[in-house]
Amino acid sequence: MTGLGTVTETYTVLLHRGPPFCTEGTTKRLGYPARWAIANKGEIYFAVAESAQCFGEFDLGTATLAFTVTGGTGIYAGASGGGTVSHVASPLSDGKFGGVQKWNGTLTVSGFDFDLTAPTFTGVANKTAKAKKGARFARVTFQVAAQDDRDGALPVTCVPRSGSRFRIGRTRVVCTATDTSANRKAAAFTVKR
Repeated sequence: MTGLGTVTETYTVLLHRGPPFCTEGTTKRLGYPARWAIANKGEIYFAVAESAQCFGEFDLGTATLAFTVTGGTGIYAGASGGGTVSHVASPLSDGKFGGVQKWNGTLTVSGFDFDLTAPTFTGVANKTAKAKKGARFARVTFQVAAQDDRDGALPVTCVPRSGSRFRIGRTRVVCTATDTSANRKAAAFTVKR
């Protein structure tokens, strides 16, 4: 599966102004290594290529450059692929050597998906269970389901699990579900007896 996604980061870009590579008053973006952190799932390392042309002062912020993925961490370990980075104009902090700007781009990484949407739950609601008079425990059952916009129905883990013996009083139940893109969601409810 190939993943497509858009990520926004802040970075420092290196520039070369004027001769010998550009005419006076124009600037070329130099190549540089960079990384994207994706929703606490890991990082993707990539190398942005030098711009093929020189840009005027007002066109500098709209340059689109190609990049190649060089590796990653977390679920992106072993990532490969490439894409483009399109730059959003902002004032340069240092006109001679570079500036801090925003980047936007489309990244294609072989074997990975940029799904950032966590699953949703049904059946997560506070409950009151009946217990025999004088009992210290009661067996409680409940149904919690998780649905993901890409993966469909997902397995749910609840602690304590449905069918467990709950001590008389209040018990907090925490349920979790994780989709194939490592989006994890937790939900909790209270059972009274």
